[in-house]
Amino acid sequence: MLLRAAWLVTTLLLAALTAARADAPSLLDFDLRSLSEPETHSLKRYAGKPVLMLFFQPDCTWCLRQVKTINELGRQCDAFSAMAIGVLGTRSELRTELRRLRPAFPAYQASPRLLESLGEVETTPLMLFGDADGRFVTWWRGYAPEDKLVEFMGSAGTAICTD
Repeated sequence: MLLRAAWLVTTLLLAALTAARADAPSLLDFDLRSLSEPETHSLKRYAGKPVLMLFFQPDCTWCLRQVKTINELGRQCDAFSAMAIGVLGTRSELRTELRRLRPAFPAYQASPRLLESLGEVETTPLMLFGDADGRFVTWWRGYAPEDKLVEFMGSAGTAICTD
């Protein structure tokens, strides 16, 4: 019952983001600490292409599968910016998980400010999709196969990775 209530709250929060997307801050309005180096980076560096933010956590089997799918899609084309964002774990746990996931795209640790803006991320994988300016377009919780990712990225304003 508690899980159902939490799912409802998360769904309502993401729906509110969708409804207010014109007024919402950009997905790129955050500075996050890299999990592969000690520096903090502004996500604004990813502006100019549709954005895919993959939230992952330690010991997430579906996250491993999702990273493999995003890696394969990224090998086929570079018309989008992907990033992994670790949640629900210590920096050490997230770095260990990152070595297991082996994303071909940058990985960061979620900041308190990002988590405050999004609300609680309870389960992963969770993906947020944004347009080339980082404006929120849609979201997906759970594993999404490659064709679904292409569809979501298309809704972000660019038809990508099509044959």
